[in-house]
Amino acid sequence: MTQSIRRFLVIVLLVGATAATGLGQTPDPVEAVCTMSQSLTAYSATIRMTQHQAQNDSVIEFVFDFVPPDRMRIVYTAPATVEGQTMILNANRFYTYIPSLNRHVWQDVGENGGNQGEEMGFLYDFVTGAASEALARASVDVAETRETYVLESTATNLEVDALTLSEGEARQVVLLNVPDTAPVAIDSYSGNRLVMEIRVLDYQLNGAFDEGWFAIPEQ
Repeated sequence: MTQSIRRFLVIVLLVGATAATGLGQTPDPVEAVCTMSQSLTAYSATIRMTQHQAQNDSVIEFVFDFVPPDRMRIVYTAPATVEGQTMILNANRFYTYIPSLNRHVWQDVGENGGNQGEEMGFLYDFVTGAASEALARASVDVAETRETYVLESTATNLEVDALTLSEGEARQVVLLNVPDTAPVAIDSYSGNRLVMEIRVLDYQLNGAFDEGWFAIPEQ
């Protein structure tokens, strides 16, 4: 009888300790962002990209819509020289419209046609469901403490996890919005030189979308 009571008390203590540990833990941001990436059904955002070059910086802003696995639309909103320029990917068809030249371009996309959004770094990996592959390729460091990031479009303060992804000389510092693990800021470095800043001004995950966004005009 005494041994049975002791065994019971040990089990109770172990279960209690496990439960207490679980309550004190926060979700692993690496696992969470991979899960969200793979379950994403639609993504829409307004994005600013700043490229840092030797002599000057270039800044573009655009609306980005993506529906996995192969529908994408980019519409540039700034600067004025590219405003209205549109790129649409729909399965194996790619379309570009350049209003300043009144030019329309239609292309077939082959298996080695490249990724039109790859300059967005980890953000593009996230929306295309490839976050786990990108993280597996890199050496990943997760900051011990969370930071605050301001979502510019609404001046909303977000609590974010900071991840650093390193591959040789290339390094990305990625901020993930804690509730949904969506990337909201990415700084890309070559060595110690900052080469690209990506800022998400607003975004929506798994929202409604219009099939017409991805309709390619007839030639």
